[in-house]
Amino acid sequence: MNPFRRRLNSRKTFFPQVLPYCILIFVILAVALIRDGLNSTKTNSHLSEFENQASPDFTHLTGAVHYYYEVFQRLKAEGYLLPSSKALCVESISGHDVMALKSVGVNDAIGISEAALRASDQGLNHLFDNNTFDFEFFGYSSWFDWSVHPSETAAQICRTLNVGGYLVVHISVKDVYTYNSFIKLFTCCSLEASRDIKVHEFATDSLHEVILKKDNEYSSHTGSYECKVPMYRRKLIKNLEPLVMEEPVDSWSWDGLGKNANGIQYLSGMVDLSFKQRYIYVDLGSRNYDSSIGSWFEKQYPKQNKKFEIYAFEADKSFYKEYTSEKGVTLMPYAAWVRNETLFFEIDREPTDVGLQWGQMGRIQPEQSSNEHKDYVDNLYKVEALDLADWLIRSFSQRDFLVMKMDIEGAEVNMVKRLVESGAICLIDELFLECHYDRFLKCCSGEKTNRHKRTYAQCAKLFAKLREDGCAVHQWW
Repeated sequence: MNPFRRRLNSRKTFFPQVLPYCILIFVILAVALIRDGLNSTKTNSHLSEFENQASPDFTHLTGAVHYYYEVFQRLKAEGYLLPSSKALCVESISGHDVMALKSVGVNDAIGISEAALRASDQGLNHLFDNNTFDFEFFGYSSWFDWSVHPSETAAQICRTLNVGGYLVVHISVKDVYTYNSFIKLFTCCSLEASRDIKVHEFATDSLHEVILKKDNEYSSHTGSYECKVPMYRRKLIKNLEPLVMEEPVDSWSWDGLGKNANGIQYLSGMVDLSFKQRYIYVDLGSRNYDSSIGSWFEKQYPKQNKKFEIYAFEADKSFYKEYTSEKGVTLMPYAAWVRNETLFFEIDREPTDVGLQWGQMGRIQPEQSSNEHKDYVDNLYKVEALDLADWLIRSFSQRDFLVMKMDIEGAEVNMVKRLVESGAICLIDELFLECHYDRFLKCCSGEKTNRHKRTYAQCAKLFAKLREDGCAVHQWW
């Protein structure tokens, strides 16, 4: 066969095979070119309208930008946001809030991640000076509710916001306790406005818009505050388990939370703790670690996955060695008391004995001047006592969530009086209190101990009065 004809025949066979692939490639390229052209047109339209700010129709904007645009237009109309404002959007991941700010005429606006803002005061990454911004915003897509370090973020907002500047935060809170915990994070600010808002574009639950104004320079806890119990706390107390007002005949067998342990209504089971600055557990009369810290607080108390700082007050030195191996627990080697002084601590054992038996507890006794140079006299051991109320006021604030267990062998009445008079009682969010009274003896029907000189009725009255005054107290046995 002619070579030319052979090549022609082979081409006739080849072209029909490759033709479909060529058509497919052509279609793909055509679609890509058309899509790029449309995107370019939309992008140019967006930039043109943001720069000129002349178009009244924002229906073409993404849902997020449209939402923020309406928020900022309202804040401008109310005077919280000015065209001259220097603005910062915190946790601005997508930049939609910054775009919306510029679209309403606030051109000096930038966004930053929450982590970068917290790092900006650590020297290595000092992004912003003090009093830099007139307006700061924490919006819907970066809910403050999700913040891992809310107190640190609040501190940086207070540092970088100008005096007289405004902070606007959109949060999702479900109860008044959580809302007030959030407000207390911003010690530099006062509340200007608070309202519910709907986010129709994203089919989400309604949010709460909080507007705060910076009144003064940020300062850390000063220890000074006025102790007032708000109504929302009093309402929460009504949801606690009922007090046992009648003396149990077998109370000698009750321990810890007693027979009502399964019915305890914990405060931390009723409210959200996310907006608290620190989480504290103070154990007064801790004895050994497993007495109440390990056996009850670590295993049973609902902590909402928060890391609690634990302080163990114990005056008996025989327990101290055990705490050296317990990580996360700070031993306070003092007797918790109403003032700083040296006391004698009564322990029913010889100096060479190690530890106490369950029925042998330590009690505070007045210092005896005739024995001031002795460390041990007739089962009385000299110990240092710490003014608990003063320590609480110096160490913590109402922005913290503080839980306390008090089992101090009869000294609780004087202690509670001191806490109330000093105002330190308001720093304690939840109190587990053992009120010691003369109980029925197991051995002898109808007979009672004669150690504490206090009746059950007097203890029941103390618990009732504490709850009436706004303290979330539970009975400890």
